[in-house]
Amino acid sequence: MELPAGKLTPGEDPLECGKRELREETGATASLYEPLGQLYPSPGYCGEIIHMYYASDLQFGEMNPDEDEFLEVERIPLEKAVDMILNGEIRDSKTQAAVLKVAEKRRRGLI
Repeated sequence: MELPAGKLTPGEDPLECGKRELREETGATASLYEPLGQLYPSPGYCGEIIHMYYASDLQFGEMNPDEDEFLEVERIPLEKAVDMILNGEIRDSKTQAAVLKVAEKRRRGLI
């Protein structure tokens, strides 16, 4: 289980990539995108950088996944996602980081 994600094409803006992947994998678009920062999944091993965004005021349309993607979209309330992370049900690192950042920002009234 993981949040929408994808690879940047050379020269692509990370936010535009995030918007594209959200639309392709879930059919959603948002009115507001807020940066959540960057994640270095394994700095001692590779130079990958993951850019995370919080998307709000979502509107849903049709999904358009890549040909090799087989996805089942599930909407999960934030608090349940936090519980799933704490219980070991969500193991994807970028999903853990993004969900926990959003939960803490909401707790602090920042979003």
